Amino acid sequence: MKPFYPIAALLATLLLPVLPTACGSADDDTPEPSDPIHTVIVAADGSGDHTSVQEAFDALPVDNKPHIVRLRPGTYEEKVTLSSRHPYVTLIGDDAATCIITWDDYAGRDNGAGGTLGTSGCQTFLIEANDFTASNVTIANTYVNSKANIAADGGDSQGVAVQVRADRAAFYGCRITGYQDTFYGRGTGRVYLRDCYVEGNVDFIFGSSTILLDRCTLRMNRNNSVVTAPSTPADHRYGIVCTDCTISFPSSSEKDFDGAAFTYFHLGRPWKDAPRAVFLRCEEPAALKAEGWTKMSANPALFAEYRCTGEGATAERLAQRANGGRQLTDAEAAEYTVAKIFAKESATEYAIDWLPAATFTDPGRE
Repeated sequence: MKPFYPIAALLATLLLPVLPTACGSADDDTPEPSDPIHTVIVAADGSGDHTSVQEAFDALPVDNKPHIVRLRPGTYEEKVTLSSRHPYVTLIGDDAATCIITWDDYAGRDNGAGGTLGTSGCQTFLIEANDFTASNVTIANTYVNSKANIAADGGDSQGVAVQVRADRAAFYGCRITGYQDTFYGRGTGRVYLRDCYVEGNVDFIFGSSTILLDRCTLRMNRNNSVVTAPSTPADHRYGIVCTDCTISFPSSSEKDFDGAAFTYFHLGRPWKDAPRAVFLRCEEPAALKAEGWTKMSANPALFAEYRCTGEGATAERLAQRANGGRQLTDAEAAEYTVAKIFAKESATEYAIDWLPAATFTDPGRE
């Protein structure tokens, strides 16, 4: 598979007609792939070009060219937005264990204008630019949706770590952690996560984007967790897809932050529109309730699994799936390839195909 990174995306757009749409648009002034890549260093100790990620993003030229932002070890306590003016940005950390972007907003927090931040404003990291790639960074929202915090803060306990409001965003080897609503795919763009660690509890992977989590670890940090809450548009073939992932749930001998024993969770619940969530060849622990799925505010268009393993996916358990959950046939499962999920035909908004690479290639060190 041809490696995908911002330069490859630019080359792909050169071979396609100009299609001025919100997702997958091509531009007449797309730079040649041979153009040198502008690179900046973010270092908390002052040894780089900038001391914060937001400062580095704000300083990027508005030139429709690829840019690399290298993140040195440190804990960057900031709320970050990558503007739509800056497509083709690659954020590269030295190591996800040491390169940490963190904030603690929550939906019920005062927004300073007489209202609250809401789910769409409480994120740590907002991506509005197409063709964004991140590798080896941690993005965290540390607000805990505990009973005590909910009582004190008025009940709006969502705390988004990453919100993607763009097309063709890719994450490799990243850690994305939070509690309620960790990863928000807002809008209709395409998002790929490979070899990532995503942690949360209530609906911690959710939204209307086409999201593929490939070989990721999905970790829960509260009893009665729900992994996914899709709100897939009716004209989209795919919603939230998890392939070859490991679902991780603490031992029942442990207690969560509210003092409850870790006993059960669900794969997903339907948020709105025509929700689609599929788990293929995933490892499912015994704590997965036999019904598999739970209810919310819509009827799922598709809640399904395929050849999942583990104590949560025994034949006896699978026979008890409820609330719309079923097993894919072999023919249906064959449609869940990276190429097909991200093909332009999978949704009316997409002007070009997208084939992200299975492994990250540093565009500045080829």
